[in-house]
Amino acid sequence: MARKSLFGCGLRLLSSCFLLLTLSCGQKDLYTGTYIADPGDTPRRTETTLELKENGVGLWKVGDDEVAFSWYMKGDQLRVNTRGGGVIVGSLEKNVIRITLPGTSEMSFKRAK
Repeated sequence: MARKSLFGCGLRLLSSCFLLLTLSCGQKDLYTGTYIADPGDTPRRTETTLELKENGVGLWKVGDDEVAFSWYMKGDQLRVNTRGGGVIVGSLEKNVIRITLPGTSEMSFKRAK
């Protein structure tokens, strides 16, 4: 009898973990896409974009230069993990990402259609 109870608890725990994983993956899909910076926020007025992919990888493009990074959401905050080990925190509201880079002013990125 204890074995059936233990098995049932294990099955419920496994189902809960699967549901949580499924919901968290679905959340990431809400934020994936390409975001274009306001030209007034970019140096030398070159096109600057952020691409957030569903696998947690992203690309920061400035003109012809690209930098890969990993990303995740924590509440309404976008967390960008840099290769150097730093974390850049931005906010995401209504399809607009706002990021303040060290030593610069805030940059706004609007989701591309």
